Amino acid sequence: MRKYHLVCSGASDFDEIERQAAQKQRPRHSIPMLTRRLGATLHQAQKTATTITIGDRLRARLIGDPHAWALARDLANRLGPDDVVYCLDTGVGIPLAAAFQRLSTRPKLVVYVHNLDRPRGRLAAGLFRPEKTVDLFVSCCSSQLAFLRDDRKVPEDRTQLFIQHIDNQFFTPGPPTPGKKRPVVVAVGRERRDYITLAEATKDLDVDVLVDAWSPAARKRVGKFPAEPPANLAYRNSTPTELVQLYRDADVVAVPMYPNKYAGITSLIEALACERPIVASRVVGLADYLTPPDGITPVEPSDPAALRTAIVQLLKNPDEARVQARQGFESVARRYDFDRDLEMVARRLESL
Repeated sequence: MRKYHLVCSGASDFDEIERQAAQKQRPRHSIPMLTRRLGATLHQAQKTATTITIGDRLRARLIGDPHAWALARDLANRLGPDDVVYCLDTGVGIPLAAAFQRLSTRPKLVVYVHNLDRPRGRLAAGLFRPEKTVDLFVSCCSSQLAFLRDDRKVPEDRTQLFIQHIDNQFFTPGPPTPGKKRPVVVAVGRERRDYITLAEATKDLDVDVLVDAWSPAARKRVGKFPAEPPANLAYRNSTPTELVQLYRDADVVAVPMYPNKYAGITSLIEALACERPIVASRVVGLADYLTPPDGITPVEPSDPAALRTAIVQLLKNPDEARVQARQGFESVARRYDFDRDLEMVARRLESL
């Protein structure tokens, strides 16, 4: 009988996440839902009690952490050809791919690729050669899959684009907060964000610029922030419910990005689901989400004049902004629906 396993690097309390989601305090999370849908076993590397070796610590200098390498060794000893393993990140996916190479018969292995196309990721891929044992690479960015096909010579039929989804029952349209005194421009997220360009583009506009620079996925502040924010720019650290209202308060949502191949997707789709018009940097990491540009005005990255022009155009033409926002909202049901995408992932794993 086929058995499914979901593996991730972290140590999240999914019971608490689901409790909060049931009370509409935060969006639903796909991992516990996919675990139930497949009847799978969930493994979290940071929660494993497996003994960590010197070899685990040495390999972790390249990719992952010692817990991920220890868990990979443990699973390689316990799993067999009737098992299907879905790794939610390369931090544990590459250790598993390396551990499975010594098996004569092995589980099916699927690895989600987020940002492998970077120096350490390239080095790890070259050393551990995950393409030898990974049956399917998936990603929310075509650029990451193109790297695997071009650099690692992975056949196209062993790669698949999983368009990013968000909980469109949590992120929904709604009225703005009463008493707003002037237009609001909102920007959300930290990874590869270019808030220096946003500050320059909006510093002399009669608007409030609200930046929510918190991200549960980012371990450190990796965006670029102005040394001295303009008087009209303020930072927020919102709870999930406050974040939904922040989107609803926005006259324009800005997604200013430095050139990258992986970041900025989640906040873009959240804003679409809240029916807000968006101005976003035309970067490789967003390429799958800017064509067609439903609800989105693309601009060149690191160009304050272009960003300013696009924002002003939407602020001065509210009817145009409403049409654009409606187009974006309608695209969510077509492209980013949470439950449909979750079922698509489950069926793809079952088809291996």
